[in-house]
Amino acid sequence: MEESQRSLRLTKPRDSIAHKERHLILLMACYVLGGSKNTIHTEDIMNQAFLWNTDKFGWRKKKYKNYPNTLPLSQGLFRARTLGFLKGTYDQQYLSKDGWTLTDKGLEKADSLSSLVNVKTSKKTLSQFQKKILSEFRKHENFHLEGKDFTIYHLADILNISVNNSPLMNSSLIKIYRWAKISDDKDVLQLIEKKIKKQKSFKKYLKEALTEI
Repeated sequence: MEESQRSLRLTKPRDSIAHKERHLILLMACYVLGGSKNTIHTEDIMNQAFLWNTDKFGWRKKKYKNYPNTLPLSQGLFRARTLGFLKGTYDQQYLSKDGWTLTDKGLEKADSLSSLVNVKTSKKTLSQFQKKILSEFRKHENFHLEGKDFTIYHLADILNISVNNSPLMNSSLIKIYRWAKISDDKDVLQLIEKKIKKQKSFKKYLKEALTEI
């Protein structure tokens, strides 16, 4: 009997995402909502984190404890960004500018903690539309031009974006890279490595994307 009680005392309690540090809870909230492949709004991430741990992310007074406190929630988001797990912006004025995605480092960390959460397969696998984008990118004739240098104009044509719209080019290329990583599309990753990352002249247009990919 004494040995049995001692064994129970030594048993490690089951781990839970709710008991992790704030930034990890916010990271995993973004992860379960599909942040590995899409941009997730701040309010959705905060709401998921709050549902996991109302004590940590709720107001202190008992009559307000069922309401989320955005201060610790935003601190967790910004901490995750500082550590390189998340990439994004919290914009309360313009919803179109607000949102977060996982970085490669964040995806690796989230995968290591995935046993603590319930992640729908659809949140981790590509949609048919995303697969179609990768296929069109991989097969585009501009990647296979003979006797011609690959220029930023060729890439703009592949992405169907004006070369003058640098922000959209960067965000689109980052998405394609992330989708290729998730689906382990080695052909697309190789094209990005050989045709895009090695072009020094692209840095002027793709500073953000080249930093991340």
